[in-house]
Amino acid sequence: MPELAEELQNLLKETDSQISKLPAAPSDDAQGEIISLISDFSRELASYIEGTHDENGIHQTIRPMNGFFSTEIRATAQKFFPFERGTGGVYTHPEFLSSDVEPQINPYEGDVICVANVMAMADG
Repeated sequence: MPELAEELQNLLKETDSQISKLPAAPSDDAQGEIISLISDFSRELASYIEGTHDENGIHQTIRPMNGFFSTEIRATAQKFFPFERGTGGVYTHPEFLSSDVEPQINPYEGDVICVANVMAMADG
């Protein structure tokens, strides 16, 4: 009889172990379950976007490419000389732009757009 009781206890423990491995029962409120999953996802995404101290955060990941991207975008801009072509000299950008663009534009070098070009385009 003690062997039977011991075997019964082992079977009960095994059954409890198997039951604990089963997934949770489906919720009666499926809509609430979906809302909960979406809000958890949103919270986790928000913390990732806001930035973390982790080197794999989104800001830390894109920061090295930001300067390169900015320079490449600025390189596609037209060179505009805001005076008539024959006025001579070079145009120096305002200081607040000095780190983002070429420091000076010479109207006689390369494809520079002057006021006369803009007026001609505007006239049709």
